[in-house]
Amino acid sequence: MHKVIYLTGAPAAGKSSTTRLMREELPDLLVWEYGAKLTEHCGARLTELAGQHELRAQSAALITPDDVAAVDQELLDFVDEHRGRQHVVIDSHPVTKEEWGYRITPFSFQQFARLLPDEIWLLYASPEETRRRIQEDAGGRPLVTEEEARMHTMLQASVAATYGMSIRCPVYMFDTGVARQELVSRLVERLS
Repeated sequence: MHKVIYLTGAPAAGKSSTTRLMREELPDLLVWEYGAKLTEHCGARLTELAGQHELRAQSAALITPDDVAAVDQELLDFVDEHRGRQHVVIDSHPVTKEEWGYRITPFSFQQFARLLPDEIWLLYASPEETRRRIQEDAGGRPLVTEEEARMHTMLQASVAATYGMSIRCPVYMFDTGVARQELVSRLVERLS
């Protein structure tokens, strides 16, 4: 049985690096990276957009509700096309850190019910580890305080739990502070 997984977590939780390693073990795994798709969509409209780094740094100033709605629809169409044929992992984080605080741009319950993932996975890291990862490779992410990192993770977990409750879908929360291969093995096993 092929699963649809909604993967989420705060920035620097390890979503992208983990899905890259999962693809090495499962070459036919499909990963929909929401941030990359949003960058691609906005790039068509904003020719000065440098890429995902700038989008991460200035998301509230660059992304419109219409952009999010268009990419949401692309995602729903993609999942409809591939459901049951291949494992699909949707890498998304609806909570963004802005200069003035946080912004949550969630799916509606109706959209999430149509997305209908089999499982929701939240990846998280300690605030200290999050800061270390951002300092090591910011990739457009602002350096946050420990409290901001903790708050971001808690908000992301709140959204994941709410999504899960809305469709009675299990939510699994994985600590990415463990050895990377151990984490990847656990996740790949969940797809078996």
